Amino acid sequence: MHKLIASLLIAGLFSFFSCSEGKENNKDSGKAPRVPSLTVDGSVVKLSSKDLSYAYTGSLLANEQIDVRPEISAKVTKILFNEGTKVKKGELLVKMFDADLQANLKKNKLQIELKQKEVERKKELLKLNGISTEEYETSENGLYTLIAEQDLLYAQISKTELLAPFDGIAGLRMVSEGSFVTNSTVITSLQQIDPIKVEFSVPEKYKQNLVENMEIKFTVEGLDRTYSATIYALESKIDASTRSIRIRALAPNPDRSLFPGSFVSIKLNLFPGKQTIFITARAIVPIINGEEVYVVKKGKVRETKVTTGIRTETEVEIVEGLSVGDTLVTSGLLQVKEGMPVRAKIAR
Repeated sequence: MHKLIASLLIAGLFSFFSCSEGKENNKDSGKAPRVPSLTVDGSVVKLSSKDLSYAYTGSLLANEQIDVRPEISAKVTKILFNEGTKVKKGELLVKMFDADLQANLKKNKLQIELKQKEVERKKELLKLNGISTEEYETSENGLYTLIAEQDLLYAQISKTELLAPFDGIAGLRMVSEGSFVTNSTVITSLQQIDPIKVEFSVPEKYKQNLVENMEIKFTVEGLDRTYSATIYALESKIDASTRSIRIRALAPNPDRSLFPGSFVSIKLNLFPGKQTIFITARAIVPIINGEEVYVVKKGKVRETKVTTGIRTETEVEIVEGLSVGDTLVTSGLLQVKEGMPVRAKIAR
């Protein structure tokens, strides 16, 4: 009997504790399951200064250039320059026939000499009242007319001499001695190539970033060398067809390795010393109405819309949306979503 009572008591206690444990298990099973944090790569947003060099194309121009043409029609009597050689400002390049003008000048000088003597005599007679004032003035005006004619002859003779207007390099000659030329005949060209001009265009939106004395770098096809030039002038208007502004820069060319007409590739830093936020391009997520990034705040992901600016090969400027010190998610972008707990591993 006692054994039976003891057995029943033990069975009751076992049932009680089993029910209690089941209730506890049911309570635990009602709690939301814990989601493990995802580990992602991250970076801290900071300001940086980049070499934001843009690529443009342009052409080389001579600093000064002209086609050497005569002002009058005449025969070429002398060619005094060598093709492709340096000439100095004021140097005589071509002489044309002027024998008729020289003869007229000689005649004019004799007439002036005789007229001067006549004027001197009449001046003395005027003092003695031997002639009228009108007669003296007529003779004096005749002298002045001859002097004016002499000036005209000198001007005509000067047109038979073609002088270099600046230091430069003479081109190939297109005529020979004895050729009859007119004012439409090109005898040669003259170009000043030290310094040499670089001409190119940039979009109008960058006009405010262009200043005088800004340096550019450029290369020329066929020459394994990088040249420097300094911007000295901007066009006074925007090209309506291309919406760009034309720029000219000057580059030293003492060794004459650069020639007008050459095609050049230009590197121009439009934002020297600019401090701004740049992030890796892979952190940008395109969305329907723009772009966004993921940042980590208080251990959770936050979707943040951003406005981008300049782009390089690997980085993008953030104009609006991020602040210095934000933690940016740079990996696992397909796995993260708004509000998701993450652990950002910051690259050192």
